Amino acid sequence: MVLPSYYRNQYSWIMKRVIFLLALTLLISCEENLTEADALGENAGIVGTWVEKGYVEDLLMLERTHDLDPDRYGFTINGDGTFLERKNSGWCGTPPIAYDNFEGTWEALSDSLIEVTVGYWGGVMTYQIRIVVLDQENLSIRYLYGEDRAQSR
Repeated sequence: MVLPSYYRNQYSWIMKRVIFLLALTLLISCEENLTEADALGENAGIVGTWVEKGYVEDLLMLERTHDLDPDRYGFTINGDGTFLERKNSGWCGTPPIAYDNFEGTWEALSDSLIEVTVGYWGGVMTYQIRIVVLDQENLSIRYLYGEDRAQSR
């Protein structure tokens, strides 16, 4: 069956639009997905599980582990922006301390600053972590709360 010229032009116009939209969709879907860890640049190695070793002045020293220790503070930073923190399960900080895991999220604000939103025994809190030193096995950080939080975004 032969279509009149008016319908052929309309059909051609519609097909051009469909092909354009398909090509555009293909280009957008092939765009590289950046993770939160990519925004950390050379500090992307922070992704993983870290357990407390101790404090030096106001710096928390942590060591890389495979799993969170049931009896020590620690956290896991996942490349997809999720965060798991093991900390006091209640308001009392007097030993013996009971620990629990609290889920949250993290966002890279710069290559050395992370903003964390995570649950705790009393609700939800937001704070920042400043990466001071990071190597394959050790991490030194400074927590920033309230007025001490950096204003970089």
